[in-house]
Amino acid sequence: MENLWNALYYPRITPETFGIWVSALLTLMVYSYLLGDNPLFRLAEHLFVGSAVGYAAVVACHSVLRTQLILPLAYDFQANWPLLIPVVLGLLLLTKARPSIAWVGNSAMALLFGVGAALSIGGALSGTILPQVQATFVSLSPTHLGGGLVGWGLAVDNLILVVGTIAVLFYFAFNASRDNSLARIRAGFLKPWAGVGRWLIMITFGAIFANTVMARVSLLIGRVQFLLGDWLHLLR
Repeated sequence: MENLWNALYYPRITPETFGIWVSALLTLMVYSYLLGDNPLFRLAEHLFVGSAVGYAAVVACHSVLRTQLILPLAYDFQANWPLLIPVVLGLLLLTKARPSIAWVGNSAMALLFGVGAALSIGGALSGTILPQVQATFVSLSPTHLGGGLVGWGLAVDNLILVVGTIAVLFYFAFNASRDNSLARIRAGFLKPWAGVGRWLIMITFGAIFANTVMARVSLLIGRVQFLLGDWLHLLR
């Protein structure tokens, strides 16, 4: 009986139990923001940001600096000495913290923005626009798609895909001038397509927003199940 009493009123604290209590308290501290900004929420926010920065720093030191810089230089410095170039550029970026010598890091910033812009534009073209254009080269003939109701359904789907892609691309076409008749004809041709593209973009944004809300609701359900199940043991 004494052992049973101790088990009920003095439960054994294990690492798993301690982790559950910490997670539950942090969850309640975050949700306390629903009552307004308060010190508990700010404490949880600071803990989250601090742990994320600390984890990123550890990963950068062990997975990047150690394996990609220090070990290659220590193993064969003559073959890997070009690795010092990004190190120097990174050190130049630190000069941006001092306004008096911030100009020293301009070259590193220029290289960083130039490479970033090139990668962004190249990625947008090769990863988004060109694959989307290639995806519009589909058959619109029901007979080529199997015939019957299935073929007609696939043909309608392909037609919506083609028209939607063209309309959205035309929505981002702008006229520099409408002084001549050719520009007015072009504007009159693009206006209906741009209107269709605008509605399709609005529908897409609505679907993305709905998907985001559903994901957030799923997270909320997961945390409520954690609080009622793993923490309070009210769910079986």
